[in-house]
Parts: sequence; C-alpha cells; structure tokens
Amino acid sequence: MRKLLVALLLVPSIGVCKAQTAPTKPVEPTAIGIVYRLDPTSQELKRLPDEQWKKNYRFSVTVNFEDVEVKGVSSTFRIKASESIEFIFKTGSPEKVSLYRFVQKGKRRYFDVGQGSKPIKGLSIEVSQFGASSYKLVPISPLTPGEYAIIIADELYTFGVDQ
Repeated sequence: MRKLLVALLLVPSIGVCKAQTAPTKPVEPTAIGIVYRLDPTSQELKRLPDEQWKKNYRFSVTVNFEDVEVKGVSSTFRIKASESIEFIFKTGSPEKVSLYRFVQKGKRRYFDVGQGSKPIKGLSIEVSQFGASSYKLVPISPLTPGEYAIIIADELYTFGVDQ
C-alpha cells in the first residue's frame, strides 16, 4: 500500500516537470531550396509562394541593366511590418541567398540585379545556422511596407510587408 501511495504521488510530479521543459525548436525543412517563414507566434514553418520570373536586359547609352520581373502587383503571402521576420531554408550555398525589394511598374514587379558587369547584391541580411541542416535569414534593417523576393538556387519566393 505504501508503494502504491508513493507511485501515485510521483506520477503527477513527473507530469509537472515535463510541462516545464523549454519549448522545442520548430521542425527543420526537409526539402532543399524552398523558403519558409518562421511564424513568430506558433513557431510553424509556412512556405512562401514561388513565382515564375524572367530576366530582362535594358540598354542605355552609358550602362546596361539586368532586372528580374514578376507578373502581378503583389504576393499572396503577407506579413505585418510590426512582426518579426525570419525565413528558414535548406541549401548547400547559404552565401548565395539574396533578398530584394521590388519596384512596382504597372501590373508587374521588378528589381535590378546587375548594372553593366557588376551584380547588385540586394538588401543586407544575416544568414545563420538553424538546427543541424538548415539556415535562418533575417533582414539587417526592418522591412518597410512593400513587395519583396528571396532568391535561392534560381528559384524566386515572394512576400509582401503590410503596415
């Protein structure tokens, strides 16, 4: 009887200890080359839409430009400017991932990627290890309302930042 009483008292205390453990890190992405947003409240990974894009070349008297164009005025994936913005991805070349802000012109979005023979880097970002085999991208400066793109391994993932 004494052993039963001790056992009954231990079971609830084990449950209380287990409930006080640190929150677990979100699951890492399994697919290579897909970008996810790390939701700040649920810690879920939410996939960004990948959009078809084309590269355009513009020529002027002094400089040639390259830009990336996407049809449509906005991304279907929206983030509030007041929320933390972190993206998770898996790639073999994290140093080649870039973040760009679109310029809107009519019913298309574009951003410059080259001027003459010089590539244009995009916005300042910090890329760090996230888990065993994935990376986290965080913009260095807060993103203002507008349309943005992340380029990873020749794929383009879009999102918009709202007020």
